[in-house]
Amino acid sequence: MTTDTRIRRALANCSKGEAARLALPPDVRDLDLDVLDDVVGFRDAKAPDRAVLLVPGADEPVAILLRAASNAVGATAMCALCRTTHSAGGTTLFTAARRGSRGRDGNTVGTYVCADLGCRHHVCVEKATAALRPAPGMTVDERRAGLRERAAAFVGEVVR
Repeated sequence: MTTDTRIRRALANCSKGEAARLALPPDVRDLDLDVLDDVVGFRDAKAPDRAVLLVPGADEPVAILLRAASNAVGATAMCALCRTTHSAGGTTLFTAARRGSRGRDGNTVGTYVCADLGCRHHVCVEKATAALRPAPGMTVDERRAGLRERAAAFVGEVVR
């Protein structure tokens, strides 16, 4: 089964039609999902307000479809997943419809996430910059583990 197919099947909170319409970026298509140990996020190039969060699972990755708020946070803000602090515009509210009938009824879960969904890259930054400040006093491995834990908890809220 191709990576595209596996990612589309992993989407837990959308219809097959919505999953089929997603435009997957080339770097995501090249992922080896059998050894995925990072949280991967990306925006749909055809619909930038639509995004996907892909989280390693016990057997298979789990993915959720996200919707971005129309405006990024206009002040310095921290991503709830990777705990990286961004300058103005670097964080956006993303919402995800809950799975099943609750989602179809409009029930959603939301959190503030890196606007570029680049959490997996941001946790690897060694030194703070003017625009990007990773959680201080932690190793890259600790930040990566924390990202996986918080992303899995967020996905768990969506799919329960």
